[in-house]
Amino acid sequence: MKSAYLKLEESVLSEDRWGEEEKQVFKNMWKSAAPSKVVVFGWRMLLNRIPTRDNLELRNVLSSEGSSLCVMCNLKVESALHLFVHCDVACSVWLKLMSWLNCWFLTPPNFFVHWECWSVGVKQ
Repeated sequence: MKSAYLKLEESVLSEDRWGEEEKQVFKNMWKSAAPSKVVVFGWRMLLNRIPTRDNLELRNVLSSEGSSLCVMCNLKVESALHLFVHCDVACSVWLKLMSWLNCWFLTPPNFFVHWECWSVGVKQ
């Protein structure tokens, strides 16, 4: 299992599009104490491999004639970033969570910054 992970990590992290900060997020994610299925979901989200409407259209699973709007707000194209961070419904959930934890920050522009916001002060 570990050798398979190391091979995957090598192929993913060797891509030119990842800076050092992004590579560190990937490495820290796998060290997380979260259940493995949660970590895998997060990893897939960072790689934009969640089956959202925009990804399903891109892979010709959904017809381009159908609606690509978010199922939660029906206002913007459903992408992973929109669905989990920028959608009004998602924003209300994040605001409630920040309120409970008394931990406030602006809505991040991407998943890597979002991970960093929630990781501050967590020993890796």
